[in-house]
Amino acid sequence: MRLKDTVSTAAFLQQVDRCAGEVQYKTENGDILNLKSQLSKYLFLIAVDAPETASLYAGEIICSAEDYAFLQPFFQE
Repeated sequence: MRLKDTVSTAAFLQQVDRCAGEVQYKTENGDILNLKSQLSKYLFLIAVDAPETASLYAGEIICSAEDYAFLQPFFQE
């Protein structure tokens, strides 16, 4: 699932913290960040602030079906 381009990253990461399982961000280069990790959250936020070096919205979010219900408002249709 891909993030909406108008997503609030702070609200998204707060919701990720409420998820039961792992939530991962897979970059278009194939790198995977575990968004439950503080270090990975930091790298994710750097990508948000530096869109010329990383295409945040080109990557995808990987999560369980259970956690999808929590995160669905942040995803593109």
